[in-house]
Formats: sequence, C-alpha cells, structure tokens
Amino acid sequence: MALCLLLGCTRAPAPPQGHEVYVWQRDWSPELGHALTRLPSELGALRVLARERSGVTRAPVNVAVDVPALAKTGREVVVVLRVDGTAPLDGVSLQEVATLARDWKALGVRVRGVEVDHDCATASLPAYADWLARERSGLGDLELSITALPTWATSPVLERLTSIPDDLVVQVHAVRAPTLFTPEEARGFIDAWAKATPHPFRIALPTYRARLKDGTLLTSEPHEVSRLLASLRAQPVKGVKGFVWFRLGHAGDAESWSLSTLTTVVRGEPLTPRLAPRLVDAGGGTLDIVLENTGHVDTQAPARLTLSGNLEVLDGVGGYAPHGTSLVARTPPRLRAGERRVIGFVRGTEVSLVAP
Repeated sequence: MALCLLLGCTRAPAPPQGHEVYVWQRDWSPELGHALTRLPSELGALRVLARERSGVTRAPVNVAVDVPALAKTGREVVVVLRVDGTAPLDGVSLQEVATLARDWKALGVRVRGVEVDHDCATASLPAYADWLARERSGLGDLELSITALPTWATSPVLERLTSIPDDLVVQVHAVRAPTLFTPEEARGFIDAWAKATPHPFRIALPTYRARLKDGTLLTSEPHEVSRLLASLRAQPVKGVKGFVWFRLGHAGDAESWSLSTLTTVVRGEPLTPRLAPRLVDAGGGTLDIVLENTGHVDTQAPARLTLSGNLEVLDGVGGYAPHGTSLVARTPPRLRAGERRVIGFVRGTEVSLVAP
C-alpha cells in the first residue's frame, strides 16, 4: 500500500453496493402491505411515492400511503414528489413533501429525506437547477435526492445541477422509445454519465412491463437486467454506489416482477424456470389442466400443451383454446413465482400430457 501511494497508483473502482426499491402505488392495497412484510434483507431503503403534480390538472394529488405499514418495516424511507415532465415548477414546493416527511417521522417512520422525480427536458435544466437550489435551503436536516435522465449528460449545467442534491438516481430504463431496457444501452448510459460528472450516483433499474398505445408490449426481462449487474460486477464504473429498483412488485401488480424474482436477481442466483403442467382430478370424470410455477422466477407459459388418450371433451380458459388434441394460446400468460393457474379441462380415458 505504501509503495502504491508513493507511485501514485490508481485504485480500481469497487463494485456497486446496496439495493433500494421504489414503492410506486397510487392506491395502497392489502397485497402491497403483504409484500412489505416479506422484503428480503438485501433491499434497504424504500422510496415511496407520496405526492404527484401533472401538467394536466396542476393540482397536487396525495397518495393514501399506509404509514403504519412503512413504520413496521424498520427501513429508511425517502418521500417522493413526482412532477410530470410537462408540468411547470411554478407554484411547486418541496415543502409539500417535507411536511409529509416530518409527519411520517413523528409516526415512527425512519425518514431519510425527500426525492424529486421530474423528467425535465434537457433545455429546461438551468431553470430546474435554480428551482432545486432555492428549495434545497428549506429542507433542514432532510436529505435531497433527485432522479436524472441519461440525456442530461450533455447539458452545460450538469455540474451545477448534480452538486445540489445529496443523492442522485440515474434512470436507465424507458429512456428512448420504443425500447424499455437493454443491458447494452443501459451500460452505455452509465458509462457516459460517469464520464460527465464526478458525483456518485445510483442506477434505477426496471422490474416491469409496459404496453404502448399500438399494443406493443415492452418488457424488462430478469435475465437481461442480470446481465447488466454481472457487467458492473466484472467491470465496475467509478461513481456508481448502488441500485434502486422500479418498482416493488406484489400479487396485485400483474405488470411487475414478483418479489421472489426481484430477490433472486438481487442475490445473483440462477434464473432457472420451473413450470409444471399437470392434470388434476376435478370430479365427475373431469380433469383440470393446470400450470404451476414452482420456482423462484416468473416465467412465460408455453404456447401449446398437447394431450394424448381418448379425449371426449377438451376446452381451454384464460386465453387457451382447443386445437386438435392441444390447447393453444396466441399470447401465453406469464406465471409469477408460486402461481397456479387452470388453463382448461378435459374428459376422456387414459388421458395424459405429452412432454414438450
């Protein structure tokens, strides 16, 4: 070590540490409350959507957050103000969420600070930086976090902007339509951001699917996001200090990863699908055709299941339809880890499933 100091050696950046997660639900549900009781130890702070402003109504909208449920988690919490990218900042104040933050703290929540999630146009960043500087002074002991877009990296005010908050989260998903996420594009965003500013930052990673107006489904696949994590472990980027996952999944959120899948990805465990089709006696000579995901990772159901035997009646449900001796789905469903789904029924003799 002494020799290295004398020679001016450059220490390689350490792999990023720490995982946090966004809790992003407008109407809190029992399913979300249940997910909060099952958080793995690897997920640290919760960044909770608390208030929104849009360019349509301009009126602030509060989210009915289950504050006692947050307190029971024992985790640090960041209170988030979401300001739509088209909404003007005139009349918007961080005191809106600072007041909520202090109220939550009085109720036992380990509040760390507040966050502004504002997809500001790059050309408007000078005014945004002015607004942040003014609002920052009124937060007292509350930390300030902001989300940032990779496209801001070319702005001449980037250095000033990134010097204002205590914490910075760079979003590398849903940046350029029609792509939601690819590990190659995300890595490019991260490398470019790290070169543009010396300030440490976290990376916001996706756990969801989204459908465009034309019906196109965009996905963030666990194995693709895992590839990015592996890349950052093998070749760390200076300044990256952790990850924030968008968003916490639960049983009522069909478009997000299950908590089990997120946990598996965070831990770097094998993403091995375990989908078991089987026949279950439903009584009266009828067999239900059942798909069950017995693994820890969400997985796509097969487009076709074929049966053998003397089939008298065969029918499908949930998107599956009979085709000869098979059930076929034009758009196969995704089964969450632990999910069991009946996709049809059959009557006959000596009926069995044909292995794919």
